[in-house]
Amino acid sequence: MSARARTNQLLYQARLLLAMPVGEDEHADARRMALEESALAQLELALASLIEEIAHICNWPDMEWRQALLDPPRSVAEIERLRALREDGSSWLARLLWHIDRLHGEEGAAMRQRPSMTITTTGRAGLADDLHDALAGFATLLPALRETGVEW
Repeated sequence: MSARARTNQLLYQARLLLAMPVGEDEHADARRMALEESALAQLELALASLIEEIAHICNWPDMEWRQALLDPPRSVAEIERLRALREDGSSWLARLLWHIDRLHGEEGAAMRQRPSMTITTTGRAGLADDLHDALAGFATLLPALRETGVEW
């Protein structure tokens, strides 16, 4: 399977995970958290696969996706576009990377649902909302990145 096909597959799988019903039993919250963290892990793999697509076109040496994003071997438009999104704290990519960091931490990324009578004041979107935004961001960005990659 090519990196391009793998990226598409991972994004599709993340979308499927987010669409799965969680039910209304005593395990619903744990099931929702598991599905959200699974979708987040799929999105991390999709981001790694996308960066691998770009690295392959550029003939870069093998490197971890974070390293390629932080310190690419040379400047290319596709990576610079991702780096700009990463620097914009309100972008889907910046939020996705924040959640990925949390996923690898002790607490994890998914949070238990608060009872409906609790008032939240963070104003922060939930993990599922950010994951849907990341999927939409990927859908918008992929064709443009791949179009410039074909020009190589």
